[in-house]
Amino acid sequence: MCLLAAIGLLAPRLVLVLLWVINSSFVLQPFSGATVPNPVLPVLGLLFLPTTTLGYCWAVASLGGVSSLSGLLVLLIVVIIYFGLIGNGRGAVCR
Repeated sequence: MCLLAAIGLLAPRLVLVLLWVINSSFVLQPFSGATVPNPVLPVLGLLFLPTTTLGYCWAVASLGGVSSLSGLLVLLIVVIIYFGLIGNGRGAVCR
């Protein structure tokens, strides 16, 4: 599981698609209460926020959702990691 998490940081879209194919309830179940049709939000997450979507699915499946403190902490860490991935881990230096 730790190896899958490490690969998820390198290629989150690949891991999300593989999890969707292997265990579709892992990806679809967190979005089952949404008002939009079920596969729409995971597909949008796959396209725009794959790391955050993967973290959200894991928090819901393993930690009881984001209503728990640990699930909220996981989602917060994933968002911080995602912002680091956008900027390639560099801070903006103006010279």
